[in-house]
Amino acid sequence: MDSGVHLTVHSLNVKAQPRRREEMTMSTTIESRNSSTSEGGGVRAVTRAFEVLQSFTADRPVLSVAEIVRESGLPRTTVLRLIDTLVSERMLRHAADGRITVGARLIRLAAFAEAAWAVPEETADRMTRLAQETGETASLYVRSGLRRVAVAQSPSPYSLRHVVQVGDEMPLLAGASSTLLVAASGPDAAEHVLAAVPADQLPRVDADAFRLAVAAAARDRHAVSHGAREPGNSGVAVIVREGDDRRPAVVLGLGGPTARFTDERVDIFLEALEAAASDLRHTGLPPALD
Repeated sequence: MDSGVHLTVHSLNVKAQPRRREEMTMSTTIESRNSSTSEGGGVRAVTRAFEVLQSFTADRPVLSVAEIVRESGLPRTTVLRLIDTLVSERMLRHAADGRITVGARLIRLAAFAEAAWAVPEETADRMTRLAQETGETASLYVRSGLRRVAVAQSPSPYSLRHVVQVGDEMPLLAGASSTLLVAASGPDAAEHVLAAVPADQLPRVDADAFRLAVAAAARDRHAVSHGAREPGNSGVAVIVREGDDRRPAVVLGLGGPTARFTDERVDIFLEALEAAASDLRHTGLPPALD
């Protein structure tokens, strides 16, 4: 496809990166009294195995044990046990230099994810036209638990532009797209998000400001932010689909340098976004969101 929309699914890079200073990790996994389970009754060993896998990225497919320990935040002894198990399951393998890399078994999973999460060609083409029309990066976001995930993107034609890779995850506490996803997820969604913020991070959260932003987004049916997630970066978003118990909310957003997001331009962006969102409701979303 020559539409310009980035559709590659980074199957090993599907969590918010805690190393990014502008983002706040809102992990819902909390240590329980029973060391074998995680919050909600999930098996903690499985959660930790995913933490190890998610240490790898498309740019860093080979890591040392020390790097995996640092990226995952897990104890070294735990990482070593998990690596042994994942190697035996062919999810990981030992590289020639002694480091760890992804295993052949992940090829099938990556292909499956690519097929399930790729947007239809008409949707990709429409997002490309939106980016060309506005000059800003167009991104399609879905709510996934307490994060938003970029499922498709068409980059701005300018060299100075907003950069988000498909598969990247960001917390729901900051940014126009995040605020709107919460607003589109039901009247109690803001309180659910705040209730899930780890206690040690609550002092860094302006809960009242977050509630007001979500309420405004619900009222206006769109959201605008300037420097909320990263200084000098702005965003505008509109709703593509409301969320419910069966399907997650989906929004379409534009992101770029704040200098280009003047009040006049924001009005133009909103008009273009609404037209594109209307078209996307007909051209369709990734099969995984049906």
